[in-house]
Amino acid sequence: MSKYLKFFTDLTDLEIRTNHPLAEYTHFKTGGPAEILICPYTAEAIADVVTICQEQEIPLQVLGRGCNVLVSDKGIPGVTLLLASKMAKCDVSGDQLFVEAGLRIAEACALAAKNSLTGLEFACGIPGSIGGALRMNAGAYDGSFDKIVIGTQYVDAQGVMGWVEGAEHEFDYRASVFAKNGWIITQTVLQLEQGDRLKIYGQMAENARKRRESQPLEYASGGSAFKRPHGNYASKLITEAGLKGYRMGSCGVSEKHAGFIVNYGKAKSSEIMAVFINVQDEVEKQYGIVLEPEVQFIGDWSDQPMVRRSISN
Repeated sequence: MSKYLKFFTDLTDLEIRTNHPLAEYTHFKTGGPAEILICPYTAEAIADVVTICQEQEIPLQVLGRGCNVLVSDKGIPGVTLLLASKMAKCDVSGDQLFVEAGLRIAEACALAAKNSLTGLEFACGIPGSIGGALRMNAGAYDGSFDKIVIGTQYVDAQGVMGWVEGAEHEFDYRASVFAKNGWIITQTVLQLEQGDRLKIYGQMAENARKRRESQPLEYASGGSAFKRPHGNYASKLITEAGLKGYRMGSCGVSEKHAGFIVNYGKAKSSEIMAVFINVQDEVEKQYGIVLEPEVQFIGDWSDQPMVRRSISN
């Protein structure tokens, strides 16, 4: 039993589980257990949990739909806040979507299309949650979330709820004020436009087709493994380094798209990490560029070698 559990038993609007396996919640299908897994129902419940963690100096990790993360085999110590199905409401008002952070991107796209709202077509096929998409300013096909987000509710590192609008989001390439400050997104407002429903569905279907044909969606992965280095492309560098299709046991670099590291079977997180490290080392050796991971490595990696984070151009 976790020594931290006693601090959360009196809270409401949430579910608590202890020593709970996390592999089922991640796209890599790997990772150890959460010491304490908390599934909040409301933004207020999130604020309560963050406040307690801050006051009691309890480690806190936020997990959405587990797309761009690799969880350590040893799991996550302290508290893991899971913002998924319990924080996934979405309402339509005119040409705006009011979306909670745990909603799947695919569900937001479907709701937009159903209501003849255009502007989210670029996101069709992007895995994960709305919260994760905003945090990293996800984008594809010349579209990105910074172009449609107008306001976002969040909980800061001290457990205080706040709101940002427009430029206050500080969106950049795979970056935002939330990632910069460790704020937890709880809800956002997406500004869309009225459009032709059939054209919207058609564009979404086309984008989904492109993804199926170009990306290894049939295998477990964390999405794009590395960020785009300045003036180049990670997949291009990895391919030219001779690593496309590179395999280490049950995981490796996809043969279909070198920008993806995939779990072909029952690889452990430590084995997947080893692939990240080997790819990073080889690309640096040949081209002098240290690829920056787009995947987030969370949990206890204290006894494992880690991929580096800096970029040299």
